[in-house]
Amino acid sequence: MSLLTIIQNVCAEIDLDPPTAVMSSADPQIMQLRILSTRAGRDLMREHDWSTLMAQRQFTTTGANPEPAEPPGDWDRFVANSKIWNASRLWSLNGPVDPQSWQRNTVLNSNPVPQIWRMFGGKLDIHPNAPGETMEYAYISGFWVAVNGTTTAGTWANDTDTARFPEDLLELSLIWRWKRAKGLDYGEEIASFERSKEAAIGADRAASPVDLSLPVRGQAPENYWPGTITVPNP
Repeated sequence: MSLLTIIQNVCAEIDLDPPTAVMSSADPQIMQLRILSTRAGRDLMREHDWSTLMAQRQFTTTGANPEPAEPPGDWDRFVANSKIWNASRLWSLNGPVDPQSWQRNTVLNSNPVPQIWRMFGGKLDIHPNAPGETMEYAYISGFWVAVNGTTTAGTWANDTDTARFPEDLLELSLIWRWKRAKGLDYGEEIASFERSKEAAIGADRAASPVDLSLPVRGQAPENYWPGTITVPNP
């Protein structure tokens, strides 16, 4: 599907004449649907760590506080329960730390091991920040729109643009938003949307976590004794 087909499908559902174009349309109804679809897309992007929006970032530290180019322009948030890793020293940084902890460490010029981090002015701040080290982290991109299949963006640009998560959710969200904007009852529509959203999120979630501390196949725990215990009859 695309922005055009999403709006066309929704128009058919809410009994409006489907448009032949969206971005260039001067029809107030189509313009409203386009604005509502953008809001629906942004809300969906923030409601779940969609696997299609997940990105892995690797950069070399400059030594500046904060790092001037981190996070990148499409960053919306860190992946839930993610860590910032120092691949050069093979440890994960502690953070985000609270302002008091940050101030205490910087005023005392301490050298915490592992390093600490925070977000400051929308940028990644690391202490102590040595230049030339390799850092890695996972994040969720706020660019939920695929523009003509070649690049990504945070909003619609063309009628042929597509969403990077299930587009049927956009349609369902758009229907209840339009009805709410018109002062109509939208209880059934929002309930249908929420059910479909939870199903899509459930299908997109990662598998159960794996305990990497367990021995590999063919090995045994350190406290394992391979012998046989025989209990004599009384």
